[in-house]
Amino acid sequence: MHRIADVRTDFVQVTLVDPRGRVLMQERDEHAPVWPEMWCFPGGGLEDGEEPVDGARRELAEETGVVLAADDLTDLGAFELVTPDRGTFRFHAFVARTTLSDRDVECHEGRQMVFVDPEALPDTDLVRSTTLVAPALVAWIEAHPFVPAPGSRTFANVVLVDRDGRILLQERDEHPSIDPEKWGLSGGHVEPGEDFETAAYRELEEETGVRLAPGTLDLFGEFVVDHRAAHGTWDLNRVFAAASDLTDADIDCREGRRIVFVEAAVARGLDLTSAAADIVPAFLDSPTYVSFTHQERP
Repeated sequence: MHRIADVRTDFVQVTLVDPRGRVLMQERDEHAPVWPEMWCFPGGGLEDGEEPVDGARRELAEETGVVLAADDLTDLGAFELVTPDRGTFRFHAFVARTTLSDRDVECHEGRQMVFVDPEALPDTDLVRSTTLVAPALVAWIEAHPFVPAPGSRTFANVVLVDRDGRILLQERDEHPSIDPEKWGLSGGHVEPGEDFETAAYRELEEETGVRLAPGTLDLFGEFVVDHRAAHGTWDLNRVFAAASDLTDADIDCREGRRIVFVEAAVARGLDLTSAAADIVPAFLDSPTYVSFTHQERP
C-alpha cells in the first residue's frame, strides 16, 4: 500500500491529433483498475528502467495498434497528480499528429478508441490526469495546425438557408468519385489560381443555376475532410453561407439526383458525405444558422 507522501514517476499518457484537430481518446470500461467508466488518453504504467517516450510508444501500440517512432512524439512535459489515497504521481504526456481516423485505430483496451473534438472535453467525464493535460494539449494543437500533404485538393461549399430554416442539399447520384449516393452541399474543387470564395459562387451557379451577387456569401468556417478513399488525401474545405429567399422552384438541378431545401431535423438524419457529416451539424448548431433563421426579410 502506497503512503500518501509517495511521489512516483511511473506512467505516461499519449494521444494522436487527426487532421481535423480531434484527439484520440479511450472510453474506459467497468474493468479498469482505477477510474472506470471514464475517458482518458491512451497510456499506462512504465516498465522498470523504461524511458517515458519509450513507454508512450509501447502503450500506444499495445492499446491501439498504432506504431510510432520516438521522433514522431512531442513531450508536453511532466505533470503532477495528487490523490488522497494513492499518493502523488508525476507523469509525462505526449502528442503526435496523424493522418489516421477512427477506422484505422484498433481498440485493445476499454470500450472504444475514438477521435474527439477538444471542445467537448470540458463536458466529458475525464480521468483527473487527462484533465490536467488537456489545456497543454489544446495549446499544442493551436500552435501546430494541420498542413495538407502535397497533391491534396481544396474545396468550397455553400449552405443556403431559406425562410423556413431549411438548408440546401444535393442528393448525389452514383457517378461521383467522392461519396456517391449520399447527400452533400453544393460546391466542389477550387480550380488552380482560383480563391475559395470565387469557387463557391462558381460552383453554386454551375450546379443550381443560381447566380448570387458578390458579397452575398459569408465565410462560415474551414474544415478538413477525409477524402482518402477517393484521392488518398485529407483536403481543406471552406464553407460559405447565406440566408436566401429562394425556393425549390428556383433551383435548377444540374448535378446529382436533386438539389432541394431540407428541414434541419431531416438533414441531420440523412446519409451525408464525409464533408457534410462534419459541416451540417456544425452549421445547424452555430450562431450563424440561428441568426439566419431570425433574420427579418422583406
